[in-house]
Formats: sequence, C-alpha cells, structure tokens
Amino acid sequence: MKEQLRVLIELQGYDARIKEQEATMRAIPEKLAPLRKDLQKLEAILSKEQEELDRTEDWRKKQEQQISDEEDGIRKAKLKVQASANARDYAAASRELENKRRAKSDREDEVLKVTEALEKNRALVTEHAADVGKLRDHVTEQEAELAARVEEIEAGLTDARQRREELAGSVEKKLLARYEYVLRRKHVALVPVEGRTCQGCHMNIPPQLANQLARLESVEPCPHCGRLMYHQTLLEQITGESAEAAE
Repeated sequence: MKEQLRVLIELQGYDARIKEQEATMRAIPEKLAPLRKDLQKLEAILSKEQEELDRTEDWRKKQEQQISDEEDGIRKAKLKVQASANARDYAAASRELENKRRAKSDREDEVLKVTEALEKNRALVTEHAADVGKLRDHVTEQEAELAARVEEIEAGLTDARQRREELAGSVEKKLLARYEYVLRRKHVALVPVEGRTCQGCHMNIPPQLANQLARLESVEPCPHCGRLMYHQTLLEQITGESAEAAE
C-alpha cells in the first residue's frame, strides 16, 4: 500500500501541474485580447481620419479646378467688357466680370481656410499613425513572447502527460479508477487524515474508519466529501523511507 500511495501522491502532483498548465494555456489569448481590441479601435479611428482627410483633399482639388475654370471665365468676361458696343452691354459685362471675380475670391478664401485645416489634420493623422504603429509593434512583440511561452508550456505538458501515464500504469486498476472518478468531481482526489479529520472537507470521520486508516493498510473514501483518504502517518513513513534511500 505504501508504494501505491507514493505513486498516487506523485500522480496527483502531475495532475495538478497539468491542470494548472492547461489553465495557463487557455488564459494566454485573453492576455492579448485587450491590446488587440485597443489596436483595432485605434486602427478604425485612424482609417476614418484618413478617409476624411482624403475627402477633404479631393474637395480642395475640385475647388482649385473650379478656380482655374473661373479664371477662364474672368478672361472671357474681360473680353466681353472690351467688346461692349454700348453702355448697356458694357454695364452688363462689367457686372458679370465683377461677380466672377467675387466668386473666385470667395472660393480662394474658402480653399485657403480648408488648406490650413488640412495641413493641421494631416499632421494629426501622421501623429496618430505613428502611435498606432507603435501599438501594432507592441502587440506583435507580445504575440511573439506569448507564442514562445505557449511552445514552452506545450513542451512541459507533453513531458508531464507522458510521466503521468507512466505513473498511472503502475497503479492498481481498481484503485486508479476510484482515484480518477474522484478527480473528475473534485480538484483534489487524495487527502490525508489527521486524527479523525479529513483534510479535504475538514469534517470528522467515524472512529471505525479512522482506526481502519490508522492500520496503514488502505485508502478509503471520505463519507462526507468522497475524496480518497490515507492516514497521515503512512505518508510520514513514505517520506522517511525516501529520505533514507536518498542518503
């Protein structure tokens, strides 16, 4: 029984390690989720800013083309003024020329204001793009670090699972089946009894069961929590024997 208990305790240690490493593996993607969410949000904002910048630039180019067209219209209006045959035609041509000049001037003022705003916005977009680039680089760096961590954990899990199978193979089938059944229901399947108290649920067990465990011949289920129990003295004996063997 001592050897079986020693193997079970070691097996439970590997089961706990495997469970912990698997939980770590599941948590790794969650560590990147906030960074990726921030990056996605900033990229979307940057994309909208760039689209707005492009629309404004297109508008400015169209306005500059209209100013060029208006300059042609002014030249033609000047020719009309020069070609006026009478005062009435001259006045009409002069009004047309003045209106075209005013329209061109107003458009130029508007384009100037938009151009100034465009330069400021372009500088802001460039700054925001740099910030997004830095965050993107940081996310890439974190992804690489976590990928390396995943690879390390997977290697550890492979070794732990292999050792676990080796240990499980040396446990009596009936005892292993009881252990694994309890393990599926509880985080810890095997616990010591100190005095008459189960260290899994901290409830007192019947005296007869405590005496049975004290004979150091078996492990038994706790009547309260169902965990497999062994007498603490049995573990102390195993520990003492292991220490003597090491010496």
